[in-house]
This record gives sequence, C-alpha cells and structure tokens, in this order.
Amino acid sequence: MPEIKMTFERKKKLKQLLKLMDKQNERMMPPVKPLIESVDMVITEDELDYLLKVGTDLFTYEQAVSFSNLPEEKFDDLFHSVLVKGFIRKTFKGDKTLYILNALLVGWFEAQTLYLEGKPEEAEFLKKSLVGEYLVYFKKFNFFPLRNIQNAIFKRSSKPCQSVGIVQSDGKSSKTKTIEVNRAVKHIDTKIYPTKTVNDLIEEFGDKDLIVRLNKCMCRLTREHQGKTCLFNMPETTSCITFGEDAKTWVEYGHGQPISKQEALDLIHLARDKGAIHSVFHERDDATLPQVGICSCCWDCCGLFSGYNSGANALSYSCFFSARVADPLNCTGCGICEKYCPTTAASILNKKVVIRTEKCIGCGQCVHQCPQKNVIELIPNQRNVVLPLLKKSEVRI
Repeated sequence: MPEIKMTFERKKKLKQLLKLMDKQNERMMPPVKPLIESVDMVITEDELDYLLKVGTDLFTYEQAVSFSNLPEEKFDDLFHSVLVKGFIRKTFKGDKTLYILNALLVGWFEAQTLYLEGKPEEAEFLKKSLVGEYLVYFKKFNFFPLRNIQNAIFKRSSKPCQSVGIVQSDGKSSKTKTIEVNRAVKHIDTKIYPTKTVNDLIEEFGDKDLIVRLNKCMCRLTREHQGKTCLFNMPETTSCITFGEDAKTWVEYGHGQPISKQEALDLIHLARDKGAIHSVFHERDDATLPQVGICSCCWDCCGLFSGYNSGANALSYSCFFSARVADPLNCTGCGICEKYCPTTAASILNKKVVIRTEKCIGCGQCVHQCPQKNVIELIPNQRNVVLPLLKKSEVRI
C-alpha cells in the first residue's frame, strides 16, 4: 500500500485503535513506538477511521455497514480488507455470524503476518513486529532496580494467558475431567478447562473436523527475516493449529488449511520430538476460558519463550504437571534436559540433573528427551507459575 505520512493526528488515532484492540484480550500490549509503526505501515486512513467506529463489542454485518458512510460496493472492499488483515475477526454464536475488533495478540498479528507473506511490506513489518523490535524495546528496561519493581508488580498482578499442554506418548486421550479452581475469586462462570492433554483437544475437535493448521509459524518466519536459524531445526509444518468453528475463518481468508485428526497428532508428535513446548491458547487469552489453539514451538523461536530467555518479558503459565528427579543414580550428566528446558528449570550440577520446581512449567521435554530411563518423571501439580524477568547474567539468547 502507498506510504502514508505520519502526522500527529494519525499517530493519535493509531494509539486509540491499539488501546481498543488491547482491551480484547487479557494480555497487555502497550502501544509503544515499534507497535505503532508496524500498524501504521499496513493500515489505510479509511480503514483506521472505520475501525475506530466499531468499538469493542460484537456486531452484525448490518451494524458493520452502519459504521460506514461508504456506498455498499466500496464498503464491501474496505470490510473485506480489515477482515483479511485480521483487524476484525468473524465469530459464530449459534446460527448467527458476528464480527468483533480483534486483539493484537493472539489475533491481528498472526493474521497480518500471514496476509503479508510475499508482499513488499513483509520484511519491514516483521522487523518491527511483536516478536521483532517490539520485544527488543522492552529489554532496555531490564536493569536494577527497575527490574525488581517490574517483577514485584508482575508477581502480584499477573494472570496466566496460556496453559501448558503435554502429549500422551501412546496417543490416547487422558479422559480427565474439568476441575473448578479459585472458588474464592468473584468471577462469573470461571472454570479451568485445560486439564486435558493436547491429545484430548485433538480428539475432541478432530471428530468434528474443526482443526486448522496455519500456513506458517509467525515466530520462525520473523527469525528467518532477522537472519537467525532455529536451534532445533523445527520443520516448517509445525505451525500453530486452531480449533472450533471460528478456526474456519483462517481457511476462508487463505491463512490456513483444515487438517485431519491424524495429521494434527502427527504434527504435535513431530514438534514434541524436535523440542517444542505446547502452549495452549484460550479465548481472550484467559487461561480460565476454553482453548482455541496450540502453539508448538521451541524456546529459541517462540515469541513468548524467546522474549523470556532474552530478558525482554516475564511469563505466567497455568500448569498441570511438574518435573522431579526420580532416580539421580541413572543420570549421566549429559545436559540434554538442560538444552531442551524452556525455562532453565533443569540444570546439571556436579554431573547430575537438578530441577528447580519454581521455574518448571511441566512441559515434559526433560522427560521426553532424556536418553536414560526413569531419571526424571512428571507428577501432577496444578498451579500457576510466574517466571520473572531474567537478569542479564541469566539470559541465553
């Protein structure tokens, strides 16, 4: 699209839009310079003005038309554009088709990245994107004593946006039940849903033909444009998968393709074998709401984990297992568990593995990758794990 001059008024409107989109998910995404610039380069003035009118609530197509003063044929072009770029997403309530302003992450960023693939703006957008300059921006605030203040605030106020899924090695369902938690918290209809394994999710939605694999992994695509390679050689096919009726819109706009239950199982097993952590995403990025997708990515590429391991951001996960050393005598001190652990919870001390439970998210990589038997095991341990900002001496990216 033609370059539009950044005026004071345009910058003000961009910030307004970003604040509205930030309200759509629990995850907070401050509208700092790299984010403003990345949105600026992909949105027209007409699209920006229109999106500021739609607000944050669900709306019908008839209401969508009423937000614009354009004639129908021109409106259809504009509306299609904001849909395919991911600024607005389609959703379904019963037999009704509704629309809503998308969240920045997860939502707009993924759709916009896939929309721009192969276009002239792709490289510059990914450079400034949410896993590009945006993450780097926050690293400059990682110093003492500001880091300690940030960690104290994060520990007190953080709410898990995602949960950790594990893969049943036998490929079978765990048949676990939904468990209510946090009963003392006044939150209507709040339940914890992700007690199922990744296998359970695939079984449930695969039987309904409601699984879609996105065309690309946005995080690895960004790293490629940064000239970086994946430390774990993760295959291109191991991109995010989404579930449910809403997942069909990724196919409709050319951002994904439907896959079978078996294809999904094969994908997650391949990703797990290569070293992926299965981050389960939820409605509104709220880990107490139903799951909508799975990111299977390694800790050096994943935007969340690479940000954490580079000292750019803290993390909060809803977890259901933790690792523990079952038989230290069998440990050879090879360090493979240390290499694959996304949070440095596993380390080698005096040629034996040590697990720091407070940093363990129960992803199971240490158990799966260990070449010895019964050294490490996963045990049920449902809790929220808060991973504070790392000190510069602790970062590994």
